[in-house]
Amino acid sequence: MNELTLTEVFQQPIVPVSFGVSMTLLGGFFFACIYSGLAQTEKQISWLLTFASSFVCTLISVPCFFTFWQSGWDIRMLGIESTWHTASVCFFISYLILDLSLGSIYYRRRITFLTGWFHHTLYIMFLLWFLRVRTASFFCTAAILEVPTLILAAGSLNKGYRCDFLFAATFFFLRLVLHAWMISELKLHHRVESLWIVAVVVYPLHLYWFYGIINQQIRNHPKAVQQLTNLLDSKHAVLDKIFTA
Repeated sequence: MNELTLTEVFQQPIVPVSFGVSMTLLGGFFFACIYSGLAQTEKQISWLLTFASSFVCTLISVPCFFTFWQSGWDIRMLGIESTWHTASVCFFISYLILDLSLGSIYYRRRITFLTGWFHHTLYIMFLLWFLRVRTASFFCTAAILEVPTLILAAGSLNKGYRCDFLFAATFFFLRLVLHAWMISELKLHHRVESLWIVAVVVYPLHLYWFYGIINQQIRNHPKAVQQLTNLLDSKHAVLDKIFTA
């Protein structure tokens, strides 16, 4: 398989155009929300770009994922390339760059090393490689994993939209179950033989975040956890009596 050089990637007309349009639209949305008063607190401001990106990525992924499902989960479908696939990858890279650059100015305290600088830099490197090996269509289908992010971002911007259970459920099924399944399928069937390694590298981040989700829910709902513990203890006591009778 012949890889493109980075120079060849940026020589494609769609690439600089997509970066320019994406930066302009995302930046415009960010500052419009700030100056209109829609986002006032540092927390709200920090979630603006993430909300916009996850919303667009979800829209992008729905038709791709539907086609993937219609194909009988044929992983080879994720190797087909088109101009709009390339534009979508450029959009997400633009988001990552803006989140770090604008975040360093407007919400520096909320950009951590792991979830900010490390995560975003790693994803930029992976996505540029996707463009080089011409597998941007894989990103467009896998962007369905942004659904939990959209739910979390919406709840962070407006408490009325917060739903911890929906966020945790979608995160578990998409970022843990679906992602794990895709690792094996990519290894067996995708034309880019090393693509599955990228999925493996990213997976521990999802596990770490899900561990954080569980711990947060335990802290937020101690009574429910205690009730569940008491229920399990009572069931164990009953089973012990049955098997020791």
